[in-house]
Amino acid sequence: MKAGLYFHIPFCVHKCRYCSFNSIPYNRELAWKYVSALLKEMNLRGEIEPSSVYIGGGTPTVLPMESLRIVLEGVKEHFNPAAGTEITVEANPGTFGGIDFAALKALGVNRVSLGAQSFNPEELAALGRIHGPGEITRAVDALREAGIADVGLDLIHSLPGQGLRQWEKSLDEAIRLSPQHISLYDLSIEEGTEFYTMNKAGLMTLPPEEMQVEMYLVAVNRLEEAGYERYEISNFARPGHECVHNLNYWSAGDFIGLGAGAHSRAVARASRNVCDVKEYIVRLEKGEDPGEAAETLTDMEREREFIMLGLRKRRGFSFEDFRAGFGTDFMDKYGPAAAKMADAGYVSAGPDGVRLTMKGVLASNRVIMEFF
Repeated sequence: MKAGLYFHIPFCVHKCRYCSFNSIPYNRELAWKYVSALLKEMNLRGEIEPSSVYIGGGTPTVLPMESLRIVLEGVKEHFNPAAGTEITVEANPGTFGGIDFAALKALGVNRVSLGAQSFNPEELAALGRIHGPGEITRAVDALREAGIADVGLDLIHSLPGQGLRQWEKSLDEAIRLSPQHISLYDLSIEEGTEFYTMNKAGLMTLPPEEMQVEMYLVAVNRLEEAGYERYEISNFARPGHECVHNLNYWSAGDFIGLGAGAHSRAVARASRNVCDVKEYIVRLEKGEDPGEAAETLTDMEREREFIMLGLRKRRGFSFEDFRAGFGTDFMDKYGPAAAKMADAGYVSAGPDGVRLTMKGVLASNRVIMEFF
């Protein structure tokens, strides 16, 4: 089976104030046991031909270099990625100092995604990040010196108290570093985070919706002027440097997740590993499968997933791909909704497929729900 492989590393120096991901503080002894458990889970996964490999978290670069080496050598031994397969490691600019990026490159890593988030010191501090703007630059320089040219930067906008000027500064600094890929995310207030508690108590002021829209549009214009192409609502890349791993997600492709809390979807079956790190380790030490939830998706659920994810891509999706996946004509089933959204200027429905217009991008959640 061909699928994207995702490996979850749940350890961080500390939890960022906005983060809802499955992560815990780094503990050396627990981390070694976790890496050993990951190798055991690799043994359970059978024959998989990786279309991409993505090591995320958490903060993978909080692990010692030897631990990362063990994981990557395990990937090579168990799954034998073909030459040129995209292999990404997420990195925090505040934890890259102990990582030998040249060694990672020798182990097959050819792409690194840096969680920059902002180039404004006060915003980084407010987010709970452990790095400053200078460390972002040093991390990019270190990666290029090591021969890893495919670098991505993540940025967050619509932060508490953030104005357009601060956002433009982060954009300009990111463009100055000339990474191959830039991802933009508007701040999401998730339950269980420190920001959620603060927001509920009225202790933070978020930019108004009109300002959030303006921040996004300014980013689109500046990045496109700098030679980046928007290929998904939040993702921009220089031509030929789109993230293969994430494109597989947005195309409703198969993916296998390994690690605590990791999700998988393959051949209409969705599953999730147990989230608790210690329980994940214990199960694999006993030779047990770490999964805790699995379901077979109905045809309707698969169609909705295909539409929801496909419309996030700039090119949308083709009617041919929809027919190949579901054995029916998209317009026969969803034509009235497509026509309604096209008449309102939210989508463009041509003879080959459907995609969001920029007006549709700015109201994407509401537009997508019209098809359901």
